[in-house]
Amino acid sequence: MKKSHAGLLLAFVFIARGTSFLFSKELMKSMSPMNILAIRFLLAFTVLSVIFNKRFHSFGKSSFKGGLILGVLYTVCMALEMYGLRLIDSGTCSLIENMAIIIVPLYVAALTRIPPKKKTILCALIAVAGVGFLSLSQSKTEGNALGITLTILAAFTYAACILATEKVSKNGDPVAIGIIQLGIMGLLSLLIAVPTGGLTFLTTSNQWLLMLILVLICSCFGFAFQPVGQKYISAEAAAILTVLNPLTASIMGIAVAGEEINASKIIGYILIIASLLIYNIKFKNKID
Repeated sequence: MKKSHAGLLLAFVFIARGTSFLFSKELMKSMSPMNILAIRFLLAFTVLSVIFNKRFHSFGKSSFKGGLILGVLYTVCMALEMYGLRLIDSGTCSLIENMAIIIVPLYVAALTRIPPKKKTILCALIAVAGVGFLSLSQSKTEGNALGITLTILAAFTYAACILATEKVSKNGDPVAIGIIQLGIMGLLSLLIAVPTGGLTFLTTSNQWLLMLILVLICSCFGFAFQPVGQKYISAEAAAILTVLNPLTASIMGIAVAGEEINASKIIGYILIIASLLIYNIKFKNKID
């Protein structure tokens, strides 16, 4: 696969993932967060296992190990995201979580012991200021502080997921890794759902519709094909494309769910998106 094609695939992956915030928030009105994740990822695992039956059964040890690592990391990330999403707007949650674009190079700097460049630090400071304004915009929401904190933790975990995906996708079959990852996420979510919020099943047509969108578009496509795209481009380049995720979630939250828009939220949006775009300039030639 060419780098340009891989970049296009990842762009659609992050757009698909951006839609999940609104649908998940709607489902949480009638189901617990981990219950939703368990059904979502187990169904996605089943669908992809059938579609890629021959390829899935021929995976090697490295593919299983990679899927296991990503499954554990993404379960933590998704749990933090869902509990944070319950307390704040979907657009706000997505914007904060996708600060992972700036956290990735900070992780790389820590691992290589090479200080981050001034532009990375500047973007991080701008993004933090943006989070501050988003926090003010959510001040009327009960549990605002906890929701913001959980989403920030999700951002740090998501950055680790991006780095881990780059590494494991180069050592195994990316499709098999993605399928195994979904299976692990579904199983772990199920184990957590039973003692924490109980396990309920889909009963209404609306629940089924929302879940099928989450399964087919956001999970089968959105999660399983990220390792495929990242096999051919760097983690930093993949992190840049994550800007499409919060933009999608923010637009849908305001246009579809009628989420409140105020001065503090607008300033927060501008600051965080500006930090992502400023950082993006650094990798323009690499993406081209």
